[in-house]
Amino acid sequence: MIRVVVALCVLVGSASAAPEDDYQAASKLAGSPTTVPQAIAAFEQLGAARPVSAWTDNAWSEAARLAERIGELARARHAYEQVLAITSDRALRERARGGLARLGGARWDEVKRAHAKWLAESLSGNPQEALGQLERLAAEHPDYPDRAAIQLAIAHGRELEGEAARAIEVLRDAFANAEVQDRSRLGFAFVRLATRRGFLDDARTTLDRLTAGGADRGVIAKLRARLDTAEHRAWWRRGMWLGLAGFAALAVWLLRRDTGSWRAAGKQLLRPPGEVIFLLPIAGVIAAVAFTGNPLFARAVLGILGGGVIAAWISGALFDARRGRIGAGRALVQAVLTVAAIGCATYLAIDRDRLLDLVEETVEHGPTR
Repeated sequence: MIRVVVALCVLVGSASAAPEDDYQAASKLAGSPTTVPQAIAAFEQLGAARPVSAWTDNAWSEAARLAERIGELARARHAYEQVLAITSDRALRERARGGLARLGGARWDEVKRAHAKWLAESLSGNPQEALGQLERLAAEHPDYPDRAAIQLAIAHGRELEGEAARAIEVLRDAFANAEVQDRSRLGFAFVRLATRRGFLDDARTTLDRLTAGGADRGVIAKLRARLDTAEHRAWWRRGMWLGLAGFAALAVWLLRRDTGSWRAAGKQLLRPPGEVIFLLPIAGVIAAVAFTGNPLFARAVLGILGGGVIAAWISGALFDARRGRIGAGRALVQAVLTVAAIGCATYLAIDRDRLLDLVEETVEHGPTR
């Protein structure tokens, strides 16, 4: 009798472990782009297997997600419907409903494929052409169920291309005309963008409207904290600009004192120091390479290089004006001030386009879809 019970326990344990093993095997296939079709088939097979297990609804959900990603939209729609028919998990149910709403009926399949194609192109290929095509798609299909995602992608792409004002207008118009189900999503995106770009009053007004509309309070609290941080950073930026102005005024005064006249100071400043002659070709190559990539990051690189070269030029002119008569104390103070000026210029170059915020939000929320 004991042996029979043990055998039954082993059989039950094996049966319950098999779906988990199949799910893990399918997940491994999903990790490689070349085996995604096999992963979808494996998830569908697990979802169709009977009796229903704890992995059935998850399998259909993964099949739907992967099928949507590769453009097999009818297949994705079927999988989402299976999730709704089977699951008792609230999160999976909401995800499936969202997927079906996003896909709409079969009549939107071609638009959805074009959306996916130009979105991928905007992130990796020819951004300007892809963004133009996404704008055309949004304009031609105002009733497209996932139109909000197109608008988000356009705004994200325009910002990365250094067209922040255009990105702001895209999201401002999108939020003003949003359907009820997309209002919070577009409003939160507008607040993040407006906060990054320094439109702090607009961001706060929109947050107040979202709060009154009953949007997610947790998200609103995070965005208010980020808005407060942005206001503090604005004061930091003002302080750094004042610091740079102070460094420049001190440098001009010292150069005038060391050379004996404004004319001599001007001549000294026009003559490029040796360190600048050394730095310029290197800076030029780095800037040229940077501009072959994303314009937003290239602008920051150019600002950092420009600040470094200017600081080195002024510092070199001050050293040359003393012609070897500079003391160790003066040299140390001048070096420290030069490094501080370069640090201020670097921060301002990065913060000008709010790159730190952009990177932080990309890590937190993932690429715009």
